[in-house]
Amino acid sequence: MDGVLRLEHMTIVVVDDDRSSRESLKEMLESEGARVVAAADAEEGVEAVLSMAPDAIVCDLDLPAMDGFYLIQRLRDDEIRSNRVPAVAIAITGHTDDAYRLRSIGEGFQHFMTKPAQPDRLVALLAETAAAHKYASAVQGM
Repeated sequence: MDGVLRLEHMTIVVVDDDRSSRESLKEMLESEGARVVAAADAEEGVEAVLSMAPDAIVCDLDLPAMDGFYLIQRLRDDEIRSNRVPAVAIAITGHTDDAYRLRSIGEGFQHFMTKPAQPDRLVALLAETAAAHKYASAVQGM
């Protein structure tokens, strides 16, 4: 890291049932300046997102009980009903096949990454999308 906090002023919800993955993502994103809330399952993730309207969501697709597809469907439905700018959503999974990639984009995730997530790639992706999300939120608020 070069001293520049690339995710400063961003709020990110991380949803992953694997404690080690969740904590490592949280620490890595916080080291880049983000405010991070970590959730262990889809319901916790939905609650966190609805209560804080984050800039981005990083979500594992393979969650217990209700998966990441359920989470994104719930969130996108709520964003439509409440006329909110959609949070940037990144799906992360151990699955490498195109079916998962296509389904995740079709369900409402903007980006797809395989595990283990490459820290530099994830941070760069979040930094790139942060400005667009802030702009869209500002325009909608006019």
